[in-house]
Amino acid sequence: MLIRSSFGFFPKPLIVAVALCTAITAQTDQSQSKQNKDRQSQDPLVRIETELVQIDLVVADKNGKLVRDLKREDFELFEDGKKQQITHFAAGTATKPATWLRAERPPQARENKTTVTTTEVRGGRYIVIAVDDFHLAAENLMIAKRTLQRFINEQLVAGDQIAVVTTSGNVGLFQQFTSDREVLERAISRLSVQNRTVTSSSDVPRISDYQAELIDLGNREALELAALEIMRLENVAPPPPPGGRGGGGRPGGPGGQSPFGGVSARERAEEQAKSKARSIVAQNAHYTRATLDILDSTIRSLRQLTGRKMLVLLSDGFFLGGSSSSQFFDIRRITDAATRSGVVIYSIDARGLIAMPPGGDASTPSRIETDLPGAQARIEMGSLDAKRDGINALARDTGGFLVINTNDLNLGLQRVLDDNETYYVLAYEPPESRRDGRFHKIEVRIADRPELKARTRKGYLAPTPEKPPEKSAEKQREKSPEKVAQEAKATKDAQIKSGLASLFPLREIPIEISVEFIDIAGRGPSALINAHIDASALELQRTNDLLTDTIDLTVAVFDERGKVAHSHSERLSLNLKASVLETIVKKGFSYRRHISLKPGFYQARIALREEGTARLGSAASWVEIPDLSKKQLTLSSILLSPGEDEQSLQNANETNLSYQPRPSTARRKFQRGGKVDFLVFAYNAKVEKGSPDVVIQSQVYSGSKLIYASPLAKMALIPDADAQRLPYAARVSLEGFDAGEYELRLMAIDRSTKGTAFRRVYFSVE
Repeated sequence: MLIRSSFGFFPKPLIVAVALCTAITAQTDQSQSKQNKDRQSQDPLVRIETELVQIDLVVADKNGKLVRDLKREDFELFEDGKKQQITHFAAGTATKPATWLRAERPPQARENKTTVTTTEVRGGRYIVIAVDDFHLAAENLMIAKRTLQRFINEQLVAGDQIAVVTTSGNVGLFQQFTSDREVLERAISRLSVQNRTVTSSSDVPRISDYQAELIDLGNREALELAALEIMRLENVAPPPPPGGRGGGGRPGGPGGQSPFGGVSARERAEEQAKSKARSIVAQNAHYTRATLDILDSTIRSLRQLTGRKMLVLLSDGFFLGGSSSSQFFDIRRITDAATRSGVVIYSIDARGLIAMPPGGDASTPSRIETDLPGAQARIEMGSLDAKRDGINALARDTGGFLVINTNDLNLGLQRVLDDNETYYVLAYEPPESRRDGRFHKIEVRIADRPELKARTRKGYLAPTPEKPPEKSAEKQREKSPEKVAQEAKATKDAQIKSGLASLFPLREIPIEISVEFIDIAGRGPSALINAHIDASALELQRTNDLLTDTIDLTVAVFDERGKVAHSHSERLSLNLKASVLETIVKKGFSYRRHISLKPGFYQARIALREEGTARLGSAASWVEIPDLSKKQLTLSSILLSPGEDEQSLQNANETNLSYQPRPSTARRKFQRGGKVDFLVFAYNAKVEKGSPDVVIQSQVYSGSKLIYASPLAKMALIPDADAQRLPYAARVSLEGFDAGEYELRLMAIDRSTKGTAFRRVYFSVE
């Protein structure tokens, strides 16, 4: 990386509390200035003025086993053959990530210097599943989908973040990191083969992709094979071998001689074959460039995400282009992107174990016999390796490997995970800033142990020298206030747009979001947008006795096809008394808003930007709005909040009035030994003689392990409440829970109709 259990029902006020407000609420313990000072005194800062190169790598012995006990002095690092001084070293594992260096952008008001901070990386793995749907055969894509479904359900562990991307971009909405298995399963189910073929089995000549590549590169055997096919189908006799007798044939006459201008049938057939080959090569080059461009942009978008990241490419392979320079893609661009972003590519040949019969596989049209025995078989066999060249180069040059000749793709995925069990992070500072536009090679060796091999990225592309800004009378002229305001707004809008589009949450200003479905009387199905803003990251300005700040906030809701279903923007002006600073810094701000949505599956994204510093924060969450008109038993989303004290609950049960519950929280993080309160509503329950017969059970899972299950509890109406909205509230004690990720599941059964409904929500214990 280059840096520059159940306690009964809540009283009626709880239902009232779900009538949500659109407001910023300051919640409540330490001073921001004190926190900033503590942060500055604890963070090891390194001031640099030249570029820093940071790489991660794995080391294996001659049997391919990872080496786990190396120290800084064991490594030798070279750039362009010259040994470099290693300025940062760290070792990491899948469960205990290594420390990295991170560039921190200083606020605009501060001195413009580059600051690099040693950063602890969160647990869990970042894995991008890149499905090359431009180059996957239909049968191989079906196998890949089954493989990925199994991977999601069996090999994912707590903390893993997965993003599914396609080279065609047709997954769209789902191309963001998530640990939600339901979301990932939806993304996988949407994968489909992209129809990109402009040729058909009736074309003459029937030139395969690889044969077209060979013809474009001047291969005479490939050209001869296509030309002979054309001549045979036109009933033109091929020319005799040297010293042989010519044969008759039409329309070219003996030896295939054309009566038109002396151009032979052979020459016309070769030109026709070349033209067809150029068309196929151009098509291949277009889709190859599209594939590599998507990989390049995806990898570069991960640059701000600290830590080791894996990209797993599932593909049948592709060709890297013919003889034309316009069809050439510089693979070093992706190597450079991977170096700058800390990404390792692992390629999996989705064709599995290939046993190619002579003349091609069953999907290849049969050919007319030619006078070139074995030529077609040689071309088909050569195609196998040629299609692997591209995906092999991507993996090899970024520190990964290519998985081939296995029909169990899950074994390939497991090899990828195993390869990241132990790794090392090295950083060095080149002796001079690289701005020569050249590719600089990186090599890592293990001192005095030649039997060990280090796998890392092969290098990076230095930027080209910066051109001095052009001077013109217009540019020198002072801009009008209106022009300055327009440019500032355009910059702000672009930054917020980038936050909404980011594959991962931006954390300069940490923000968390939850989106919850509830049906509100008089308004119908709604999504509750619930966000929490970390106030300790804000740079509040003191004005007299007030602390002020301005935040631009945008919320966008997308449907499953990636189309905008709702969006709104707000400018939040904070004016806070200095006396509440400690409370605000500790508890942060809550932002809530509910919007009406039609039934469907949605993602809500939120992005905010602090006016004074241009710092960004972003987050995303998913929600399913069910169709209540189907009259099936349905549960609302599970609304979570920190557990109240026991005395408050006792008072609530006794008076039915004195307990005002907290609204649901976007922060799904709770303290060990604490309590979690939850609320859910059941809709479309059958009510007979004024009473429903619905029971509900809550369960808590850690991964796939059940660690808590409540007895069945009966859901009951609250006096004067809407019979169509049946509430249930309960508490889960976190006594004995270890720190980690958990899943709360609720199952409701209407015993009158035998209908069932299910909901789940994820939370963590700190």
